Amino acid sequence: MTPNRPENSLHALHFDNRFIRELPGDPEPGNFRRQVANACYSIVMPTPVSSPELVAVSPDAAGLVDLDETAWKSDLFTAVFTGNRVFKKMEPCFFWASPPPGP
Repeated sequence: MTPNRPENSLHALHFDNRFIRELPGDPEPGNFRRQVANACYSIVMPTPVSSPELVAVSPDAAGLVDLDETAWKSDLFTAVFTGNRVFKKMEPCFFWASPPPGP
């Protein structure tokens, strides 16, 4: 990895979306409001925002995934973590917790 190249460290991130592989998902690919039963997540592509800005970052948390200040101060970081850019290895989804069925 070349130092001071944020795209290198961001592209090197490993996304382990194990819950997508192991939990039941919504079979409907459309992004619209609806009741979803027997699923833990829906695949949803993020809606791009205009002029995204980085509001806050935890340097300690970024360090846990080997992102240094150069990476998290980059435009690429802002684009990825606001949903304006999705890497091929990412699997964007919306997940939720439902209350258990009542009696």
